[in-house]
Amino acid sequence: MFQFILFDLDGTLTDPKEGITKSVQFALLQQGIREPDLNKLEPFIGPPLRDSFMDFYDMSMEQADRAIVDYRKRFAPIGILENKVYPGIPEMLAHLKAAGIKLAVASSKPEPFVRQILEHFHLDASFDVVVGSNLDGSRSEKDEVIEEALHRLGKQAGKGAMVGDRKYDIQGGQEHGLTTVGVSFGYAGKGELEAAGADYIARSVKELEVFLLGGGRPKKKSGKAADKGRAAEPERKTEGGSAASSVLGKTWHIMFPFLLYYLGSNACYIVIVTLFRLILQGGAGFEWMSENSVGIASLAKGCSMLAGAAVLLPLFRKECTGWQSGTQVSYPTMGIWAVSSAFGMNLLFGLLQIAAMSVGYYEVEQMQYQIPFLPGLLLYGLISPLAEELLFRGLIYNRMKTWFSLRTSAVASSALFGIYHGNLVQALYGLLMGLLFSYAYELTGNFKIPVMMHGLANACVFAVSYDAPAGAGMAAGAPVYCMACLLVSALCLVRVRKKRFPLGQN
Repeated sequence: MFQFILFDLDGTLTDPKEGITKSVQFALLQQGIREPDLNKLEPFIGPPLRDSFMDFYDMSMEQADRAIVDYRKRFAPIGILENKVYPGIPEMLAHLKAAGIKLAVASSKPEPFVRQILEHFHLDASFDVVVGSNLDGSRSEKDEVIEEALHRLGKQAGKGAMVGDRKYDIQGGQEHGLTTVGVSFGYAGKGELEAAGADYIARSVKELEVFLLGGGRPKKKSGKAADKGRAAEPERKTEGGSAASSVLGKTWHIMFPFLLYYLGSNACYIVIVTLFRLILQGGAGFEWMSENSVGIASLAKGCSMLAGAAVLLPLFRKECTGWQSGTQVSYPTMGIWAVSSAFGMNLLFGLLQIAAMSVGYYEVEQMQYQIPFLPGLLLYGLISPLAEELLFRGLIYNRMKTWFSLRTSAVASSALFGIYHGNLVQALYGLLMGLLFSYAYELTGNFKIPVMMHGLANACVFAVSYDAPAGAGMAAGAPVYCMACLLVSALCLVRVRKKRFPLGQN
């Protein structure tokens, strides 16, 4: 039996793909490098970051060090917990501990990050020793990390094993005379573990447990499956199991937030309407409620949207990158971009008489402008943008990106955003504005940006259109105003393109 076992972290105990690849993507963007395909960044999982930036993107050591600083700007507050424990790992660790085996983590990730991840997933109690690299970049090579782990364990002699998913883990273990065990459910390239000379390759967590508890003696199996060191396809699982890989499973995963929002908002609306009916039945406030029916209806609508948003908020916090992350951005530029685009499109729709194509749009427009100005400004400038962005950009768009390219996800989620409004005119307008909001969100990684842009666009259009004389004045000079707004929008686009936004590069 092994006296001690060292484990790599990323790709061995946990699946860190989302957090690492998105943080690498962010760091590359700061260097002017666009890489929209996260799958291409999988080789960063495992080896030291400095080596990866230098090897894969031909950076100098100074450039690589700057990239690491940018990487940690996103990884430390966000990416570190965009991580999942492989199924069966906690049980395996418990069985190894029960067998009296000393366990350690030996990772090239900075040690404070390693400890935080283990504590978050309640795995820290399983390990006698936790070792990672230093934040200053020292002790980043795998053999150095393993040497330090052995020193802390006090196991300079005895039977030990090193378990990892990359060649660096195997080579580091070999440097110290350990039995080396590769796991094929991690991120090794095809044939990588065999070429590195792993003593054994486990195809699943259960097979790994059997091998380690057997002290390096795997149970015999018949056929090709018994070949020592034989690699197998990763056993990665997605939320929802095999159903998640089917069309039905993907559709359910993507549209589930919409169902939650629909149920939450409608339940709140029913409660409010029921309360008002009870009040009316009691004979109280009939005259006041009759005079303020439009305002009451807007209040009910606003409360129902807030209820739907409240239902979605825990899901958003769990899944998404948060309220403020990504590149620095000019809020005034983004605000001007949103407002000029909204006015430009509204004027263009008017010039093309697109509104005449939809009777439903006129009905919606009449209802919108019967609402008192201040409640309307609150509803359309704050409540509606927050609720709709949580649903369409925060959850549906982000969930789509699990399976589809950025471009496909942006177009599809924006189309749903448009259809949600229920008429042809707003569907087309929602599609175009949705693409703008998706673009801004992906550029900045900052959820405040699409919410702010959505709110400003709504509020300004509502305010100008609410004032009939001002609206008539704009209509009179529509061609000139339209060209001016679209020109300003284009100039803002040119300015933000300098951020080298990756959307549309797939």
